[in-house]
Amino acid sequence: SRFDARDPTRDADVFAADAERSARVVAGLLEQFASSAAGDDAWDAERRDALFTAVRDHVLPLIWRETAQRLAAQAFDVVADACRRALERRIDMQPPRTPAMAEGAGPRVAVVAGGGFDASSRGALRVAVVDENGCVRAEFSADSMRVDDAGIGGAGNGVAALMDAVSAHAVNVVAVAGMSLQTRRLFDDVNAAVTAHGANVLVTYASDEVARLWCDTAAAREELPALRREERYCVAVARTLQDAPAAYASLGARVLSLPLHSAQRDVDQGALLAVVERAFVNVVNRVGVDVNRAAAHAHLQPALTFVAGLGPRKAQGIVARIGGVDRALESRNDLIIRNLITRDVFVNCVAFLRVRPATEPLDATLIHPEDYDLARKMALDALDIEDDADDGRSRRRSDAPSRYVAEVMRRAPEKLDELELSKYADEINRLTKTQKLETLKFIRNELQSKNSDPRPEYVQPSDADVLHMMTGETVGETLKEDGSCVVAATVIRVQPRFAIARLDSGLEGFIGIANVSDQRIDEVSSELAPGQAVVALVKRIDLEKMSLDLSIRPSDVSQAVGRLRQPLPDAHAVDVYFDMDAEAALRERAKAQQNKASARTRNIPHPLFKPLNAREAEHYLAARPRGDCVIRPSSRGVDHIAVTWKVAEGLFQHIDVREEGKPSDAALGHTFIVGDSAYTDLDELVALHVDPIARKLDEVKRSPKFYDPEHDPLYAAEPADHVLGPNDFTEDYRNRRLALWDARITRHLDTLAQSTGRGAYCISLSLSKPGALLLAFKPTPAYRGITKWTARVEPNEYRLGDRGRYPDINGLIIGFKTMQMNPAALQKNSASANVRGEASSRRESSYRSSHNAGPSSSSRWGDREQRDADADRYRDRDSRDRGRDYDRDRDRDRDRGRGRDGDRDRARDRDRDHGTRDYDRDRDRDRDRDRDRDRNRDRDRSSRHNHNSAASGGGGGSTGWDAAPAASSSSHRHSSNTASASGWNI
Repeated sequence: SRFDARDPTRDADVFAADAERSARVVAGLLEQFASSAAGDDAWDAERRDALFTAVRDHVLPLIWRETAQRLAAQAFDVVADACRRALERRIDMQPPRTPAMAEGAGPRVAVVAGGGFDASSRGALRVAVVDENGCVRAEFSADSMRVDDAGIGGAGNGVAALMDAVSAHAVNVVAVAGMSLQTRRLFDDVNAAVTAHGANVLVTYASDEVARLWCDTAAAREELPALRREERYCVAVARTLQDAPAAYASLGARVLSLPLHSAQRDVDQGALLAVVERAFVNVVNRVGVDVNRAAAHAHLQPALTFVAGLGPRKAQGIVARIGGVDRALESRNDLIIRNLITRDVFVNCVAFLRVRPATEPLDATLIHPEDYDLARKMALDALDIEDDADDGRSRRRSDAPSRYVAEVMRRAPEKLDELELSKYADEINRLTKTQKLETLKFIRNELQSKNSDPRPEYVQPSDADVLHMMTGETVGETLKEDGSCVVAATVIRVQPRFAIARLDSGLEGFIGIANVSDQRIDEVSSELAPGQAVVALVKRIDLEKMSLDLSIRPSDVSQAVGRLRQPLPDAHAVDVYFDMDAEAALRERAKAQQNKASARTRNIPHPLFKPLNAREAEHYLAARPRGDCVIRPSSRGVDHIAVTWKVAEGLFQHIDVREEGKPSDAALGHTFIVGDSAYTDLDELVALHVDPIARKLDEVKRSPKFYDPEHDPLYAAEPADHVLGPNDFTEDYRNRRLALWDARITRHLDTLAQSTGRGAYCISLSLSKPGALLLAFKPTPAYRGITKWTARVEPNEYRLGDRGRYPDINGLIIGFKTMQMNPAALQKNSASANVRGEASSRRESSYRSSHNAGPSSSSRWGDREQRDADADRYRDRDSRDRGRDYDRDRDRDRDRGRGRDGDRDRARDRDRDHGTRDYDRDRDRDRDRDRDRDRNRDRDRSSRHNHNSAASGGGGGSTGWDAAPAASSSSHRHSSNTASASGWNI
């Protein structure tokens, strides 16, 4: 049987599954109550029914409920304890130290942070120097921390400034933090810079999970008002390294926002916080709190509230009464002398409050004042000094009772190991009847401790820890190499032999050509494209490079999914009452949410495409002109896209578009289906669907019957934005706006009806169905309320119901009025707004004449028989009108087509005639040019022959003879060239 922990008493499946068990229980009980006397069968039947009812309706449901409560309590204990231990591991570690640091001193930290910051004004990197008390000493920004072969780079390089700050402020630790995997390169650059300068400084990664939550809080802005968010982030990283308990405690209830356990969101958060805070109690009281330091620095005070015996109220009282540094405590006794706490509170909490500096050395330890004498006695015995009351040295010791305690702590703490503490404990037990052996051991450890911090020493983060810091991924939990880890990723780069995909966490994975498809492929680009969402199997985790090896082969992914669905091999480890069906349903819902999230990673090459969801698209279009639209991914799957366009201020229509003919999931379809219409590309979709609807709505707004409730001059003194407030795009705002529109439309129609003495109607935009029209009607002034119909707006028509189709707004109004004249249609369509019929202008005049000639009665429309006859006559006339209109439109389209065909034929003939004439003219011109060239050549040949003849005869007039023909030839050639050029221009 499977139990339903939510409501076991109503789970019929549980009753059916346990019917046999109930019968066995009833049979066993019946043996105890059945009568052995003869003739008691009827009473036995009554007893059986009563027992069965009691077991079925009371006993078993009670057992189920108590079992569910017990399981829930046990599950909470497991999750809460795991969260507490996870937080305790984070804070139970000493601050980082270097050999050059003094005993007990805190580190001075310089934080270099990059990744996720705005680099437009101050640079991509932020550096903050924090002293040992958590106070900011310096901060600056830079563009790079890289040292090239020639030394420090040019402008924007922060290496010199960083090293100057390290030297000037005696920095002990340089911490590197960031919000992306690019922080790895920054760490290498900073480490190289520090090493090149020979600074004795520890360079380490630092966790920023506290900084991300704290830097934007009101407390952070109040404490550090002069710093920006990036600098406060760096300060929080440094303080987390210096004092982790105080830094994490400063988060308050936001500490549950840290990733402590995968099921931490599934339990009661208030009870979980109470358990998680025990980690602070454990660590704070094991380390102790320097009360003077906490009173002087506000960021250390949250840890004081977890001191045993104190709380938030008492801790704040101590801090407020101590005040500044000039009023610091000199000893623990000042807590009583200055009336900071009562004596009972003092006894409870004083052992966990350290006072530094103090006249009493034991006040800086965790030893309770009631055990100071034991500590002093142990110090005297360790130094082998006799405690003789008659000795003069004893009087000097009374002036400084812990003088030898300080000496043994400073010079010879190892001598305390020579003491036989068991004999001390036996003697104390004989004299006072108390057990003090463990107390003596604790005193010895405190006197021998050098830095007074019992926590483990600081260990630099491992590669797996760094991966978790940068990406939030955890090796062994969210990332595994066992062949069952399936992740969602987006392809960001494609090469012929491989592709690179990026997870949502920013981690990148390598997909080789062999891990792309089960079939052999020549290039990765044939299967993958940038921006494509894929589901991949993690094959290997490379912690050194902070990358993954992925496989998207369908066989690998399906095998991994199958392994996830298989039960555990150990039958004893499987809960037989676990609801496998509910688990499968949860997995399906998670898969649907994953597909919905991956849809946003789709990239469509179009200028109107934006990777937004519906709410983000509305925010984007809110400040843009009416009619603008965006094309965005659809949550219905990869074969759908959505178009969101701005209908009016604060009103947006989301159009679902189905793609057909997709070659792959990442590719764009060849056909786009919207309702019954199909478009070949996105530009055609916008031009022939969205824009016509916008023009239709503009036509409606020009109608005298259009009413805009938010721009009515009657409400000029109370505009809608003042009444409703700013649009926060929530359901509450939409409901309030819809109520305001309904109230104003009702008042508008009431005013019109009262002023005219007859019914009134108006047209407005529909808030509940963006992109549609709302037709509101008040039949008579005495009619209470209004009736509403919705008209759909299509690219080329308006639709009232299934068959009421009107090409313009006047036709829609006439059709709406006609519907009012048909009571059957009125009764049928008043709820569903399915108004049928269409009217012409003649019907409008008939409607008016019929209305004006109607009988005088309480009904506006006359008697019923006359209305029915008129309605039949109007429907017949409407049918004839539609037939004539159809024939007229068909003939007009045919004539228009014939005219287009004739114009096309005439243009073709004209072009053919022009081409023939141009060809003939060019041919004749070329023939004339050839003839002239031959004539000129013959003339030149004759001229040269005559010239040679004259030269042989010694004539002297050859110059004049030759000049004329030459000039004539030149002139002829010039005219021929001119004619040729003009012919081409023609």
